[in-house]
Amino acid sequence: PPGGARGEDEEMGDGDMDMPSRSAPGAPVANAALSASERALATLKPFRQIAEEECQQPLHESAGPAAVRWEIYSTWTLLLCFYHAEAEAERCRASWTPRPWETEAQALRQLYLESRSLRVLTGVLRWFRWAHAGPAGKAQDETEDGIGDGSFERTRRALQLQSPLPAPLQAGADLHPDGPLQRPGLFDFADLEDEERLLKHVLRALRRGDLRGAMKTCAEGNAAWRTAFLQGMLPFADTADDELAGYSAMEDDGDEEILAKIKADHTDWTEIEALQRPGESNGNPWRRLWKERCWDVVQRRLGEPGDAMSATELGIYGFCAGRQDALLPVCVGGWADQAWAELHCLKECLVERLLDVRREACCAEGLSLGEGDCGCPDPDEAEDARANRGAKLSGLLRDTPEASLDDAVQNEMRRILRPFATSQDGDVEGQFMALQVTIIQFALDWKQGEGILAMLRQWLVDGLGGAPCPYVVKQFASFFAIWQKEQIEEASCTSLATATTSRPAGSQIDAVSGEAAAQAPNVDDIVRELLGELVAAAAGAWYEQLLQGQGIEVIAEYVHAMSADSRLSAFAGLMLQLGPRDVEEEPKATSENRCEVLKRCINVFWHRFPRDVCALLAVLVRRALCLDDASTDEEEVPDIGPIGVRRAVQIGDVILALECISVFWLVARDRAEVGGEERDEAAVGLQAVLGGQLADTPQTADAFARFLLDALVLPLLGDALLTLCAKAPRAALAQQQRLEASPVWTDAFRCESVGARTLDELKWFVGLYQRQSDWTAAVRSDEEQQRRAAPSGRGRRLRFGALARDADEASKASAARDAALDWARPRLAQDLPLLQPPSGSHTAIPEGQFLRLCSTLASRALFLLLSVFEGSGDFDGAVSDLSVAVAHSPWMLQRLAPRQARVFLRRLSLVPAQPEPPEPLRQSDQHREARGPTPV
Repeated sequence: PPGGARGEDEEMGDGDMDMPSRSAPGAPVANAALSASERALATLKPFRQIAEEECQQPLHESAGPAAVRWEIYSTWTLLLCFYHAEAEAERCRASWTPRPWETEAQALRQLYLESRSLRVLTGVLRWFRWAHAGPAGKAQDETEDGIGDGSFERTRRALQLQSPLPAPLQAGADLHPDGPLQRPGLFDFADLEDEERLLKHVLRALRRGDLRGAMKTCAEGNAAWRTAFLQGMLPFADTADDELAGYSAMEDDGDEEILAKIKADHTDWTEIEALQRPGESNGNPWRRLWKERCWDVVQRRLGEPGDAMSATELGIYGFCAGRQDALLPVCVGGWADQAWAELHCLKECLVERLLDVRREACCAEGLSLGEGDCGCPDPDEAEDARANRGAKLSGLLRDTPEASLDDAVQNEMRRILRPFATSQDGDVEGQFMALQVTIIQFALDWKQGEGILAMLRQWLVDGLGGAPCPYVVKQFASFFAIWQKEQIEEASCTSLATATTSRPAGSQIDAVSGEAAAQAPNVDDIVRELLGELVAAAAGAWYEQLLQGQGIEVIAEYVHAMSADSRLSAFAGLMLQLGPRDVEEEPKATSENRCEVLKRCINVFWHRFPRDVCALLAVLVRRALCLDDASTDEEEVPDIGPIGVRRAVQIGDVILALECISVFWLVARDRAEVGGEERDEAAVGLQAVLGGQLADTPQTADAFARFLLDALVLPLLGDALLTLCAKAPRAALAQQQRLEASPVWTDAFRCESVGARTLDELKWFVGLYQRQSDWTAAVRSDEEQQRRAAPSGRGRRLRFGALARDADEASKASAARDAALDWARPRLAQDLPLLQPPSGSHTAIPEGQFLRLCSTLASRALFLLLSVFEGSGDFDGAVSDLSVAVAHSPWMLQRLAPRQARVFLRRLSLVPAQPEPPEPLRQSDQHREARGPTPV
C-alpha cells in the first residue's frame, strides 16, 4: 500500500526524489483476508496512479516521451481490467445465490460469475474499448466535421419538387430506411455522404463501448429508427430491481470509481447495468431473433457482389451479429482494431453457446430466453429453426461441449493474438503491442510471465524505439517485474498448496512458500537498472532525499523484490555512496547529519528485513575493505612492502563503515529492547552470518545485545579500524577520537568484551602516532623560532630573548620525544604479540592478509619511533635505547617481515650524529608518513 516501510517512531518528510510517494512496490496488502484477485488489484492501483500522473504532467523528454508514457499507462490499465473483472465476480459471489433463469439479464450475470473465459474476454475487450478513446482517438475526433445527418433532407425536397401537386397539397414525404439500398440512384450524393459520416460515428462509438452514445448519435442525426435498431441488442430485464449483468459491489475509493467509470463508459450488451430508466426499454425479449436477422443481413449482403450497403453499415451489422467477416474490413486502425474485432466476435459466440448449453439446466421447461415474451418461443416456429438459430449465433463454438469451452476459447485467443506477439517495425507502439499481447496471454496462463520479463530485459539492453530506455521505462520495467514476481509466487503457492495437502500442517506452509520462491523468477537485473539511478539520485542529494524525504523507504521497497544477495548489495551500495568526500575538511554538521541518515537506513532495513540486517553490516564492511575484490592487488609502501590493504580501498568508504558500525550498535540496542519477532529473526540472520548453529540462542535483550556485540559488531569494527590504521594513520587518528566517545566503544570496555582487546591495541598504535605527531610539531616550532631569532642587526637584547624562547621550544620537543618513547616501551615489553586475536574472537579478513596488516602496524610503529631519533640526530640513543627495546621485545621481530627488518637496520645506521630539521609530513605522501620525520 502507499507509504512504504519505516521505523516505528520515525516521521517521513516530503522529498523531491522522482519516486512513487504513494506506493511501496512489493509491499504486502494490509488485509490478508482478501482474495488473490483483490490483492492483485490492490497492488496494481498505485502503479496505475503513478503512470496516470506522469501522463498528465509535462515531463521532460529525458523522463520519457508522451507516447511512451501513454503506452505505460495503457499497459497498467490492461492489467487492472483483467483483475477488476475477476474481483467483481468474487465480490458478487459473496452475496449471490443461483436460481432458475427468468430473464436474459439474470442469465448473463450467472454466466459471468461462472465462466472465467468470459471474464477474461470481458476484461481485455474493456481495455481495447478504453484504449481506443485515448490520445489517438481524441485527435481523430477533433478532425471530424460533425456527426452527419440521416434525414435525407435534400432528397426529400427534390422529390417534392418533382411531384405534380403543389407543395401545400403534398403529404409528408417519408423515406423508407432501406431506400438508399433499394434505389440509391434517387438519393442525393450529399445525403449519402452525410449518412456515411453518421454511420462512422456510430461505429466508432460501438468500437469504444459507448452504446448509449451510439444511440444518442443516431437520435441526434435524425435516424431514430437506428436508435431503435441498436436497442434490440440489449438483454431483457423484467423488473427494475432485477440483477443485471455485471456487478455493483463497489468499494468507496477513488481507484474503484475510476474503474467503475471505465466499465460504464466502455461497456457491452453482455455487461451493461443501467437498463431500467424512465421512458426507456427494459431490453428486448426477442433479442436472439433480432440478432439472427442481423446475421442473415450480413450473410445476404456478403454474398451479393456490388451490394449498395456501405462497408461501415455492414460492419455495424457484423458487430451486432458477431460476424468478423463483416466487422474486420472496417477495422483498419492497426493491430488493436483487428484484435478487438476478432475477440469481440469470439465473445459473442461464447455467450450464445453458454446460453444454449445451460438453458435446459437453468430455465424452466419450455422457456427459451431471448426468443419471445417471458421466454415463451413462437409456437409456430419449428424446433429445427431454433436449433439452426443457435448454431448461427454460436459460430465456431457451435459444436463445442460445455466442458471444453474454456480450452477452445483460450486456443482461439492465442491464434488471434499470435500475429501481434512480435514487433515487426521496432517502434515504440510496436514494441508495446508485443508486450501487451504477451500480457493477455499471461492472463490465460501465468507461466507465460517469463516471456514478459525476457521482453523487458531486451528493452533495457537494446533500448526502446531505437533509443536508450528513458527513466519511465526503467521504472515501469521494475514495477512490473516486482508485481509479476509476486503474482507468480502466489500462483505457485496456490498450486503447490493443493498438491501438498497431505503434509502436516506445521510443515506445509514452509514447504509451499519455499517451493513457490524457487519457481518465482529472478528480477534482480531488471530492478537493478532503476535502482542504480535512484541510488545515485539519492546519494547526490542525500540530505534532502534521505534525511528530509522518504528515499530510504522507497529504495527499501524496491529491494524487497530482489534476492537476498542483490538486496544486500544494493542497500550497502546506497550507504557507501554517503561516505565523506573530503576526509580532512568535512564540517562536523555534515558528519552528524550523515549519521542520522545511516541510523534511518539501518532502522528501515531492520524493520523490513530483520533476518538480513546482520548480513547487511557484514556486506557493507567487506565492500568497504574490498575483501571480495580479487581484481586488484594489495597496496605497497616503500620500506614496508604489501600493507594488507587492497589498492581499491577508499579512505572515505572505510570511514563510512566505521560510522555505520557505530550507528548499527545504537539501533541494535534499541531493537533488542523491543524484542519480539524482529529480534528472533535478527538472531537467525546472525547465525547465518557466522556460518553455524548457535550453541545457545539469546533469550533476553541483554543477552542478544551482548552476543551481537561480541560476535559481529566489535570484530567488524576492529577490521575496519585496523585497515584504516594501515592505510592512513592520520585519518585513523581522527576516527579513533570520535569512536572513543561513542557508545559502541564504551560498551565494549564496560562489559570487557573479547573484541575490546583489539580496540585497545589499535588505540595504542594511534596514540603512538599522535605522540610522534606532537613531537614533529614541537620540532617544527623550534625550527621556526630559530629561524626568526637569527642575528639581523637588532642588538644583543633581542638575541638573548630569542635564545630564551629557543630553550623553551627545545624543552617542549624533548618532552614530546620522551612522551612518545614512554608510551611505546610498556607495549614493546609485553609478551602478547601486537594484535594477537583473543580466543573466541572473529574477523572477516583472511588469515594471510590479517598477518600482513599486523606486520604493517608493527613496522609503522617501529619507524615512527625511529623517526624521533632520526630527527633528533641521536644515534647513540637509537642504538642504546630503541635497538635494545626492539631486541628485548618478545614480539616485535616476529611481527616484522624480513624486508622491514632490513630497512630498520639500514635507517638505523644512517641516523646522523647532529640533529637536522625533519622534512614535514604530508598526508598525501604515504611513503613519508610511513617513515615519519627524516633528515633533510
